[in-house]
Amino acid sequence: MELEPIELFKLELDKYVEKPIDEEWKEFRKHLKSVSFKKDGVIFPHSKICVNMLFITKGIVVTEYFNSKEQTITRFFKSKNLCSNISSFLTRSTVNDIVSAITYTEGVFIPKTLFNESYLYSNGIGLYFRKRLMENLMEDKMYISIKAMGIESKLDFLYSQYPEIINEVSWKKIANFLGVTPQWLSKKLNHRNSR
Repeated sequence: MELEPIELFKLELDKYVEKPIDEEWKEFRKHLKSVSFKKDGVIFPHSKICVNMLFITKGIVVTEYFNSKEQTITRFFKSKNLCSNISSFLTRSTVNDIVSAITYTEGVFIPKTLFNESYLYSNGIGLYFRKRLMENLMEDKMYISIKAMGIESKLDFLYSQYPEIINEVSWKKIANFLGVTPQWLSKKLNHRNSR
């Protein structure tokens, strides 16, 4: 039997936190909401202020920056990761980024006020948030670094670090992230897979 997103979130918390958090969890859990999104469903639109953090339990999520001329994928988030439209979340304003599901996605919404309170004052659940966001910063640095790599190196990175992206995400989205055409990527991936 498959666990519900909130139970999966609790299992992940337990991996990061050294002391029991049962009492804190009891109150914290009351404010969580299990959510799901269809493939290509918008999770955090640019037109609304972001008021939740998402813990992903299933699927792949993408952040995209857009303006009137283009839309560019800036990073991917996979299962067991926290994501949000972080600029909007922190500044309480609308921004030019959207967060959407590029595969069917399930997760848990954590309200901003609860997240902030835990992050700042809790040595249980807040410790998880602080550790996980540090890991996210390191991942962000990797994504920034790979943007400066050649196309072959970018593909090698995705194959080695994020094979589920290669296997589950449309080539059009991957091509957007890499800065190439879908046709070029299709040829390259077909050539790679035929070796």
